[in-house]
Amino acid sequence: MLFWWIKLNKIYMYYKIKVSKLNGNLNGKEDYSIETYLTDANNFAEAGYKVINEVGTNVEVEDISLMKNLKPLINEQYSINNKLYIVKIAEDIFENNKIKTVKYVLPVFANNSDDLQKIMNDYIAQGLENMRLTTISETQWIYLE
Repeated sequence: MLFWWIKLNKIYMYYKIKVSKLNGNLNGKEDYSIETYLTDANNFAEAGYKVINEVGTNVEVEDISLMKNLKPLINEQYSINNKLYIVKIAEDIFENNKIKTVKYVLPVFANNSDDLQKIMNDYIAQGLENMRLTTISETQWIYLE
């Protein structure tokens, strides 16, 4: 299903970037926090550059991972209260008298799990009725355009 990977003639490659930020000193110890970002980019360097442009240079990039299984976002961020969820939908395919389950991993914006259920039901109802929702993971990730 090629439409999963290409949207508006753009090939999506998502990267997860973890950065540590110095929050200051607490009782003589440096206090760090870890933030995780998700962005689409052409390569690792561009993904890291997007995060540095967003948060500044006073951070340390801990990790950049290609999220090769992620398909394009199901929806756009529609509220400042949106959380980024990672969901899996599955399809059973019959091949050579055997059932093969194919899973698709998708990022989705929603305010809460009830909103997410409605969004996913609407998404699956668009001709994907042979698929089912298998996994929902709420993240603390920050999405960068």
